[in-house]
Amino acid sequence: MAENQTKCRVFLERTDSDVDAALLRGLQYINWDRFLNSKSTVFIKPNFTFPRHIEGVTTSPELLRSLLRLLKGKAGRVILGESDGANHAFTAEESLAGHGMYDICREEGAEAISLSKMPSTTIESSVLGKKVTVQLPDLLLNDVDCFISAPVFKVHAMTTVTLSLKNTWGCVPDTMRCLLHQDLSHKLALIAGRLKPRIVIIDGLYSLDRHGPMYGEAVRTDLLLVSDNTVAADALGAMMMGFTPGRISHLVVAGKAGLGPLALADIEVNTDWSRYRRQFQIERTLIDRASGLLFHSGLLAKIVMDSALTPLIYKIVGLLRSSDEKRVAGQLGGRRYAGPY
Repeated sequence: MAENQTKCRVFLERTDSDVDAALLRGLQYINWDRFLNSKSTVFIKPNFTFPRHIEGVTTSPELLRSLLRLLKGKAGRVILGESDGANHAFTAEESLAGHGMYDICREEGAEAISLSKMPSTTIESSVLGKKVTVQLPDLLLNDVDCFISAPVFKVHAMTTVTLSLKNTWGCVPDTMRCLLHQDLSHKLALIAGRLKPRIVIIDGLYSLDRHGPMYGEAVRTDLLLVSDNTVAADALGAMMMGFTPGRISHLVVAGKAGLGPLALADIEVNTDWSRYRRQFQIERTLIDRASGLLFHSGLLAKIVMDSALTPLIYKIVGLLRSSDEKRVAGQLGGRRYAGPY
């Protein structure tokens, strides 16, 4: 950290109509210059859990353009990337195109790539005594100097919130990563430990309430959170959404693994964060509750999502879906999609 900076920093501000100015103030507050130079390779991971922009569901192209514009001239190479949607829901190329990122990146001097098309390596390590493995693109493991996680303020039917830590799960290039949710909290800690997010930018232009990650109630909040630590960002973000970080498994594991603080006493905030607090809710459906079982059993996930029984199971699931789940499945063109993954 910079001299005289002993705590992780989190910046909060209402964006109003000037996203560029608010973002620059946030980046300056965390002393972002220490992470960049003219030879740096920067990678930006947005949250594109849908093949087109939906307010509160996916990271705003407006915010990403602002970030790319600010990075011009500060780094040698800027890359924005995403993996294929889980369970063959859509390709990374479709989501990048649907969010206008090919055009935006070209105009702002950056690259837009599919992580699912990149060479990758399976890494294995012990996290708090539990051995876990994850597959990650070689680009992220070997060539990136500054990793930026740019998620959305939103709830998640399985993990309570999906902020910067959960956003990195989308770096796993395998579209069938939905079969790999067992020990997810430890896997997210392993990913964060290897990729080392230097900058977190949480998009709160719109936030997602009541359900996530694919649909819910989009709420206009006009907020921006910028931090130099992924755990601190998510801990404060969760509190702003009315949740207790100590009750969210992946935050607890990441904190215990030494990746960042959960306690406010260890986080320097530029303002009174409680002014922005609101109570978010999670309204789980029948499919959500059934899908929760797949998070704990690889065998069951395989049977449901990738076996000879899958077509029959999906027909049954289709009958049990809520109206919102049917709407999302329809918007994805009837492709294989059976749960909040």
